[in-house]
Amino acid sequence: MGKDEGSVAGGRLLSLDVYRGFTMFFMASAGFGFSVLDGNPAWQWLANQVEHVEWAGFSVWDLIQPSFIFIVGAAMPFAFAIRASRGQSRSQQFWHALKRSLQLLVIGCVIVAIHKNTILVDLTTVLQQIAIAYFFAFFVLGRGTKVQIAAALGILLVHTLCFVLWPGVGPGGPWAKNANFASAVEQWVFNRTDGGGYTAFNAISSIATVIFGILAGELLRRDIPAGKKVRTLLIAAVVCLALGAALYPAIPLVKRIWTASWAIFAAGWAYLLLALFYWLIEVKNIRRWSFIFMVIGMNSISIYVFFQMLRGNINNWLWTFSGPLLGPLGVPGQILQYWLVLAVHVYVTYWLYKRKIFLKVG
Repeated sequence: MGKDEGSVAGGRLLSLDVYRGFTMFFMASAGFGFSVLDGNPAWQWLANQVEHVEWAGFSVWDLIQPSFIFIVGAAMPFAFAIRASRGQSRSQQFWHALKRSLQLLVIGCVIVAIHKNTILVDLTTVLQQIAIAYFFAFFVLGRGTKVQIAAALGILLVHTLCFVLWPGVGPGGPWAKNANFASAVEQWVFNRTDGGGYTAFNAISSIATVIFGILAGELLRRDIPAGKKVRTLLIAAVVCLALGAALYPAIPLVKRIWTASWAIFAAGWAYLLLALFYWLIEVKNIRRWSFIFMVIGMNSISIYVFFQMLRGNINNWLWTFSGPLLGPLGVPGQILQYWLVLAVHVYVTYWLYKRKIFLKVG
């Protein structure tokens, strides 16, 4: 298969849906239960990979959010190309982007409010970060590769300078947890500091992550051989991984404040994974394995909201029936319980897919 025109149906690219679904599958797994292996000398390495690192560095689990944000950007050229083909002006597309951003902000804030049992504006979690980054990234959509790369790197440079030049830098340096520029802004604007070190200011550098995704999406829409697209994605992956690593330790890899090194390094992994999915599905036409991920990817907001709102309840409900059987098994039983909960999430998504029910934002 030389080009991928046949895989684009209704403006959707199958490999992109599968990559999105794979990412959300990992999120909904809650680590597949491997966190219960924490403290086991033989399996500690596995437990570490399904937990966020304390601050600097990264684990496999830390790559979920940047993948999700990157995919949002990669889907934008396809989505807005459809709108343009329907005769929508740039102005109409702008209002759509604004509307979608506001809806994501509301959904994200409602989820946080329910979790914390109080009404508050919180911009630190993923939907709110995406909402802000998506809106501002819209302005470079279709503006050309040079403009987009310059915008992404410019944003990351400004983000870095805010930390480095902040007058409040203490003995822990500009990247100290809850003692940095972003945490100061959080305290000033919202009069609070997140215990984990997450801040609303992350949305600024997340714009770069969306733009990196836009670059990938516009590449995949080009009328060039599929093999060349894969090679370009791989080159982008190598460049980003190398550059992100080179910036460390001057700018540490810190997901919780989305440092420039982290944004670039994580984009490298996203390019690499997208190249893999694209090669398997669009180039080699190996697709049968991907069906369930496609189903999840086409309803990513649904599974995200379902996971955030009901996972704990589903676990408790299931344990009523599975507990007598799995409880005596100890650690293996606990891991199996995680997989049962994941199976419920996947089944609900499949049930929605079969009935052509898709939760859309915007």
